[in-house]
Amino acid sequence: MKKNIVKISLDIIMFFLLFLLYKKNAISMSFHELGGLIVWGLFLIHIGLNWKWIVGVSKKLFDKSLPAKTRIGYIVDVLLLITMSFIIISGIMISKVIFTRISGAGVFWKFGHFFAAAIAIILVGIHIGLHWSFIKNIFAKILKFPPAIAKPLGIICLALILIYGGYNITTSNFTRWLNRPFIALTNPKGGIPPKGERHGGIRERGVQRSEGFVRPDGKRVRPREFSENRSLSLKRTLGVITSYGSIAAFFSALTVLGEKVIKMNNIN
Repeated sequence: MKKNIVKISLDIIMFFLLFLLYKKNAISMSFHELGGLIVWGLFLIHIGLNWKWIVGVSKKLFDKSLPAKTRIGYIVDVLLLITMSFIIISGIMISKVIFTRISGAGVFWKFGHFFAAAIAIILVGIHIGLHWSFIKNIFAKILKFPPAIAKPLGIICLALILIYGGYNITTSNFTRWLNRPFIALTNPKGGIPPKGERHGGIRERGVQRSEGFVRPDGKRVRPREFSENRSLSLKRTLGVITSYGSIAAFFSALTVLGEKVIKMNNIN
C-alpha cells in the first residue's frame, strides 16, 4: 500500500509539472527547460518503480495468454517513452536558455517538439485510462465514499471531464500542434508557428533575434517570455495545468468508456 501511495504521489507531481510546461512562458523560459529535464527524470523513476512489470510483460509480449489490455498498455508505454525522449532531445535542440551552445533551432526540431508534445497528451491520457481501476481503488480506500454516492459522483465527473476537455481541445494549441508537421510538408510557409508558439522573440522595427531584438538605435530589448523576474501567478499556472491536463483527462475518459463498451459486448 505504501509503495502504491509513493507511485501515485510521484505520478501526481509529474502530471502537474508536465502540463505546466505546455505554456513555455507560464513562469519563465528557464523554468520551462529545467522543468522538462525534471519531468524526464521523474519519468525514468516511474519506469524504475515498475521495472518488474515491464520485464515480465516483455517476456510474454507475444504469448497468446497475455491479456489484450496489458499488451495495449505496454505498447502505449513504449510509445510514451519514445515520445518523451524526442521531446527532451528536440527541446535541447531548440533551447534558448540552458543548451544554447548546442541548440540548432531547426524547423524539424521546432515542429517535432510541438507535435510530440501533443501526442504525449494523448498517450498520457490513454495510460491513465488503462490504469483507472488501480487509481480508483487507491482513492476509494483513502476517501471511502459510500457506493450510493460514489457511482453518481463518478458519472458526473466523467461528463464534466468530457465537456471541459473537449472544449480545451478546440480552444487551445493542441490541434494546431498536431497539424503543424503536415501543414509544413504541404505548405512550408504556412508551417511557421503562430506567435504564441514561437520560441523566438517579438517583432518590431529592427532586427529580430531569438533572444530578443535590436532597435534601430542599437538597444537590445528582451521579450517578456524570457524575462526571469515575472511574478509567479497561481491563477496563470493553474490555468495552464487545468487546460492541458483536462485534454489528457478527456482521452482517459474515452479509454475508460471504450473498455466498458468492450466488456459489455463480450458479456452479451
